[in-house]
Amino acid sequence: MKTRTRVTSIPLLLAASVGLGRLGHVFADESTPETNTMPAGYDELDLKVEESGVTGMPDSVTSGRYLVKVSGPEPTEMGASGAIFLQLPEGVTPEQAYEDTQAAGDNPPPWFLDAHFGGGVSLDQGTESWSVIDLTPGTWIVTTPYGTTLGVQFEATGDMPADIPAPEANVNVELMEMNIHVSDGAFIVGENVVTAMNIGATLHELNISKIPDGTTKEQVDQLFQILMSGATPATGDIQESDAVPVATLPQISSQVSATSPVSLEAGTYLLACWIPDPETGMPHAMMGMYDVIEVK
Repeated sequence: MKTRTRVTSIPLLLAASVGLGRLGHVFADESTPETNTMPAGYDELDLKVEESGVTGMPDSVTSGRYLVKVSGPEPTEMGASGAIFLQLPEGVTPEQAYEDTQAAGDNPPPWFLDAHFGGGVSLDQGTESWSVIDLTPGTWIVTTPYGTTLGVQFEATGDMPADIPAPEANVNVELMEMNIHVSDGAFIVGENVVTAMNIGATLHELNISKIPDGTTKEQVDQLFQILMSGATPATGDIQESDAVPVATLPQISSQVSATSPVSLEAGTYLLACWIPDPETGMPHAMMGMYDVIEVK
């Protein structure tokens, strides 16, 4: 679903370039993630993104933790494709959700922050990827990023199993208001398996973008402050166009986690959440929900 928002007197800055807009992506590795990084022991869903939307989703699944494998077209200048899982608020049908999303333009649809998001798979780095996500009991839809296609509805039935094993990851990232940080492990050069956990009270996401090597968090903060004031960064300072999107772990609601592969080159990266604040419309990153990391 769309998460980009217009912010009065503030340019779209990094929000436009790390997953909320429809700009091109840079790839740390043009190959698809290696299959041997996929966790074992979970029921699997094999989905495909086509022009009409996501295909291959059964009408009903047993509630549980799934390895969701998605294939689809390569990313374009309009952004990456993929599959997003969510439970709509009561009374909102897939058809209404689709219409609302198209009518909202660059803004989130009116029900966006009331939906329950379970994560998904973003094809940022190739034509195949995967994610480990929880499908809790209830009615779900699976759709494409930005809500560009009509969601496919399905049911998750029965109770969630007890003591589901967590997938192995070499890096864990915690998301909360308004903070984002690596809580365990570290990003490495090459193939990573990343778990994002939303320990906050509202909706969050994890976007990873490449920024100029050696950029500090203080420099990013300065850029944000300049842009919020309506000024233009000075020549030689970090610019909003310097952030190049690399990977996305899509939206997850409070107390939800998701695990996905991310391939990185050595360098400096910005971790950020661009979900809009419901009161101000300001992206969470502009409110301090970002971090800068070095990958060596």
